[in-house]
Amino acid sequence: MNSLSSSKIPVGYFLLIYLFLWIVLFEFVLPVNKFLPKPSIVVESFSDLITKYNLIKHLISSVVVIYLSMLFAYLLIAAMRSALIKKKNILNDFIMSLEWFSEYVPGIAIGLILIYWFPDSNYIEFVFAFAASFASLLIRLQILSSKVPESYSLAARSLGMKEDKINSKIIWKAVQPKLTEHLISLHFYLWSMLIAFEYIKGGSGIGVVFRNTLSFNDLSAMFSAFLLMGLTIFTGQFFLKKIKEKFFNWSLD
Repeated sequence: MNSLSSSKIPVGYFLLIYLFLWIVLFEFVLPVNKFLPKPSIVVESFSDLITKYNLIKHLISSVVVIYLSMLFAYLLIAAMRSALIKKKNILNDFIMSLEWFSEYVPGIAIGLILIYWFPDSNYIEFVFAFAASFASLLIRLQILSSKVPESYSLAARSLGMKEDKINSKIIWKAVQPKLTEHLISLHFYLWSMLIAFEYIKGGSGIGVVFRNTLSFNDLSAMFSAFLLMGLTIFTGQFFLKKIKEKFFNWSLD
């Protein structure tokens, strides 16, 4: 096998290349353009983001909404796991219908309805993010629990374990690593939806910063906000992966 094809170049090298090209091209070769701002102006615009656009307040608002909604959704799933894992009941039939619904109706469309219903609510962003997290985890729980080998349940029943205990102890333990892995995938999707939701609704959140920088045609501030948002999402993704590796690192495959 070719050694080049089997080697993997760290993503950090590509990031350094992108940074180098950005500095060379847009600081010296194309200092005046409508595509990307000069790096020096981006650095200067960070102070404007804090004073003029209230970046700290808006970013904290989005961070709180994202991570509290994910935490509460996961905890509620965990608390209700025994009832939710049961395969034959009307609740689970309803949950699986949500999967079909989500394939054809984008989550942000539901967000638009919520904005129409509650245009002045200060908590509707959290309701939206929580509902999206909870529904996604519900669907994934159903899919994962249906794939757990029946031999696990049969072995537990032979030992006299009741169905509720099998669901809450055996099957739940089997699906936890994959469910937390799905939470990591959900993380970026949730950020994307929340930014769009905040952009449309206004009020607070990083999406409002993007709307304001766009309305003022402030490319450098918009690019700075984009970099800070990317760093925030990267940091959140990093810690979620570490939590998964530390607390949910087993595999029953």
